[in-house]
Amino acid sequence: MAMKSADIREIVRTLLDATCDTVGEDGLLDSLALIDPRQNQFTRGLEVTVFFRRKKLIPAAIKLRTLGPAHLRYLSLTTSFDLLRQFLRNHYHLLGGNLYFPVAGASLLEQLSPEKVQLLVDRFAESDILNPAPETCLFPLTIVRMDTSFDGNNFAMCTGADLTSRPMVPQRFVPHLAGEVFPPFRDRAFSTRPTASWLLVKAPSLDVGKKYRSSILGAVALTMIHRYRHQFTGREVWGGAATLGSGWKYSDGPSHTPAISSDIVLTAEDAVWLTMLDEAISSRSASHVRKLKALQYFYRSWFFADSERFAIHCITIDAIFGDDTGETGATDAVVRGVDTLFEGRLDRDRVRLLMKLRNSVLHGGAPDIYDSKKYAKYYREYGEDPVREMSALVAECLRRAVFDGKLREQPDPFTQVINDAVSKGIMTPFKPEPILAPIAP
Repeated sequence: MAMKSADIREIVRTLLDATCDTVGEDGLLDSLALIDPRQNQFTRGLEVTVFFRRKKLIPAAIKLRTLGPAHLRYLSLTTSFDLLRQFLRNHYHLLGGNLYFPVAGASLLEQLSPEKVQLLVDRFAESDILNPAPETCLFPLTIVRMDTSFDGNNFAMCTGADLTSRPMVPQRFVPHLAGEVFPPFRDRAFSTRPTASWLLVKAPSLDVGKKYRSSILGAVALTMIHRYRHQFTGREVWGGAATLGSGWKYSDGPSHTPAISSDIVLTAEDAVWLTMLDEAISSRSASHVRKLKALQYFYRSWFFADSERFAIHCITIDAIFGDDTGETGATDAVVRGVDTLFEGRLDRDRVRLLMKLRNSVLHGGAPDIYDSKKYAKYYREYGEDPVREMSALVAECLRRAVFDGKLREQPDPFTQVINDAVSKGIMTPFKPEPILAPIAP
């Protein structure tokens, strides 16, 4: 949805009003070139020293972040603040005779004609701030295997061999890409690693792409059976990212998934929930933004040990059901939300005790879940580990609240081994986590 012209005008006027030639109480030193700095970065020519009044500029940055392109809400307010300053640096040369602040102490807005202000408003409306050119961000996946490629409007997933045939890959880069390795560029003296699959994300920047990646891979983590999701091994995994835009670049980085024991295999059946996720990324609704944030929290928890994971799971369930208005307590909001989602079939007292454990961890009562007195109380009353129960509950809440139950756990890759062990009396059959037993098929 395009920003209204009145909002654009207010942002530009506020930016100009915050630009002065004196430092004031909170001015930030800057310089504006009398020629277009984008034309020749080595010869800027004469420059005018200015100060951006921070308090005056913050409302414009907030409005830009709130009403501008959706991706800005995933970034800090400082990003919007810097975008506004950079816009004026790039367009100051258009102001003609209003270059040298003839009235000392006055803002730039006070010294510009209405025509010049409107010129900047028009340029801002056309700028890449409001119309960012998307990049294709490529994330190598070590433990995910794609039986069938998925192509959405905002992201795609494919095998290494299928990378160059994805619509999201700009055609001019196709001859230079090698999808089976990372970095995926031919004819370069890189040290490469084999890459089984790729996650492609369309985003204005790599930072935004990483936010979307977290939501997407948080959903991928939900496909794993609960008991295997955090069963880490010593297998080698790696990360990094590449971007394709006006040019190409890549960077090394940590793995995008933990080193779990078995691969995650996505098939054509997974296209249903992948499409739902793609639509959520396109949406600007508060409900979809909340769901994407919950998935980001869940993704973050994927890498943690049990005691550290519990706190992130608490935040995840808050993101799903929490009351942003502050009219009701977080515990009541979550308990009520879980009760509604599962149609009253779960033990409400059990869920409430889990939420009291959450309060101990998040509000300073226990730096570690195992330090909380309520940890032992939960064990005494229910005979189960609350860390494991919270993990299972959060995952099922996400499947139902975000994907309407369309996202299913994958089949157990060790079914035959387990059945043989059960038949020999070596182990007992696996059962659902007791907190979810009332909804077990």
